[in-house]
Amino acid sequence: MICVVIATPISASIGLTSLTIFGYIEQKSFADAWITWWLGDVTGALVIAPVIVLWVSSRYRDFECDAFLETAGVLTTAAVVGLIAFSPLIEQTPGRDPLGFLAIVPMLWAALRRGPRDTATVALVLAGITIWGTLTGGGPFTTADLNASFLLVLMFLISITVPSLLLSADVEVRKKAEERLRRARVELERKVAERTQELELASAAKSRFFAMASHDLRQPLHALGLFVAQLRTPLEPAERARTIERVDATRKEMDEMFNSLLDISRLDAGMLVPNITEFPIGRLLQKIETAFDQATREKGLRLRVRPSDAWVRSDAMLLERILLNLVSNAVRYTLQGGILVGCRRRGEMLRIEVYDTGPGIPEDQKQNIFGEFFQIPAPEQNRCGGLGLGLAIVDRLRLLLNHQIELASTVGRGSRFTVLVPKVDECVRSVAPTALPHPGVFAVDGKAILVIADSPIVQEGTGGLLSKWGCSVVAAGSDEAALVRLAEREQRPDLIISDYHLARGKTGIRAIEQINAAFGSSIPAILISGDTAAEPLRDAKDRGYVLLHKPVDPMQLRAVMHEVFRDHDGGRDAGAVS
Repeated sequence: MICVVIATPISASIGLTSLTIFGYIEQKSFADAWITWWLGDVTGALVIAPVIVLWVSSRYRDFECDAFLETAGVLTTAAVVGLIAFSPLIEQTPGRDPLGFLAIVPMLWAALRRGPRDTATVALVLAGITIWGTLTGGGPFTTADLNASFLLVLMFLISITVPSLLLSADVEVRKKAEERLRRARVELERKVAERTQELELASAAKSRFFAMASHDLRQPLHALGLFVAQLRTPLEPAERARTIERVDATRKEMDEMFNSLLDISRLDAGMLVPNITEFPIGRLLQKIETAFDQATREKGLRLRVRPSDAWVRSDAMLLERILLNLVSNAVRYTLQGGILVGCRRRGEMLRIEVYDTGPGIPEDQKQNIFGEFFQIPAPEQNRCGGLGLGLAIVDRLRLLLNHQIELASTVGRGSRFTVLVPKVDECVRSVAPTALPHPGVFAVDGKAILVIADSPIVQEGTGGLLSKWGCSVVAAGSDEAALVRLAEREQRPDLIISDYHLARGKTGIRAIEQINAAFGSSIPAILISGDTAAEPLRDAKDRGYVLLHKPVDPMQLRAVMHEVFRDHDGGRDAGAVS
């Protein structure tokens, strides 16, 4: 459109007007001369310009042999057809005139096979031969009137060039689209193959996960069965007490395993969000010393925790979890000697280091130890306790916190794990003393507790424990049964403890909401679940409920009950005052 409608009419109008003004063109011949000029410019723009533009803009690349031979063949064919149809060297006869239509053959060949650049080149070759032949008296366009012959040549060239260029452009677009589709198909097949491989690896990892977890969880279960069998036989009081302690130790071991599985599931589900604050590292070190003092003394190990007054920027709970796992791992694998925990200032970082005198880690295993269920085989290794998830949790947590961990180890001498945490200047914070209520205010004695669980064993166990704590307990398997029993007693519960998964596809959240609706008030509630998936945790969090994962430690349950009663009663008192 630019070429035919805008550029060439301007050129013809300006040129012919200037020639007419100076008397070179008569006014009666102005229209015929303008059309001739305009058609000449149009032909130049449609025949010559595409060759220049396409050759200049084309990418230079090595010619393939087949492509080069085909290009040479189509150009040779164009030259031969032009010479046969328009050459003055061959006598012009009426039977020769239709041969001019053969020019469409090389044009179609180029358009369908070689693309726009070669099509424009073929058109230029034919144009040159046609103009040469017509000017020298050859070809079907030779007439007595030179202007008429010129117009015939121009119309011929336009009629074969424009459709051929449009056809070649369309073919080129289709070829590129097909190439893109082919590449997209190849890329899709590659991604499908990669995804299939990932799924196969994930499936294998999942099978390995269940196999390893099943194996390690069966060990304490087996021990519990043996201890229970011992308790059923006549035992001396001292021996019975030792057996009960072993049962409790085995239970704690299983609890640690389940907590590791829960931590892994939370991290993989993206449920842990860091709460970055500035805090003194000394408080965390004190917790570490308190947590492992008894365990190290029972194994005959020395535990030294060097105090530090440094302040760091991190998530206090998650950093504590990292150090707990590192020290727990050191205690588990160290058979003699001791464990040292200390800090070093290095520039803007604080290096928290955990030393042990354990068996050490071979060089070729240093990367593997952060994998799931990986434990270094050793003849004297203590396999009691642990699923091999501790360092896997450490690795995920340090990625979540963007902390670097370094490992140095010598086989037979021990290992050193170092956590690098950003150090900050000491913060001075004055906190006004808070008047704490009397401890008896939040005691559980006399509280009415509703227990909802579809398992009679769980009802009996939970109800019996709460009764020993002085609570008034109502146990039921569903919200409907709970409402019936509460109506019989004419009693409103102070707290609801419910399993997350109940019979007939119901959830504890729905049961709690039904009971709240029946009493027309919000009753504090605790959910308990054996499901480590992210959905129960998310549902409980969205509704403001506490979620505990089975197995629940009795002291943990009591502590959470105190927290719930304190928050609920404190909020109610505040509301009454306001």
